[in-house]
Amino acid sequence: MEEVKKRLDTIEVVAENEYAIVTATGNRKIKNIEIKQADDKIVLEGKLQSAINEALEKADNVMQTEMMGATKGMMPDGLPGM
Repeated sequence: MEEVKKRLDTIEVVAENEYAIVTATGNRKIKNIEIKQADDKIVLEGKLQSAINEALEKADNVMQTEMMGATKGMMPDGLPGM
């Protein structure tokens, strides 16, 4: 599992809207926030929150995919309910 965590640190996901670009790792760590437009503070805050949540959701999806790939060979075939 340590190998998967290291690999997730190298994977980046990006969420972007008209106000911000948020980059996160596959381990759900925010690497960068770029403000593209800041003319309306209230709108910016909402758009920033939205972009962060989207980036973290993408990171969750990447993490699940990586974990499934790493554990695929660990499960014996023929288990009931699998």
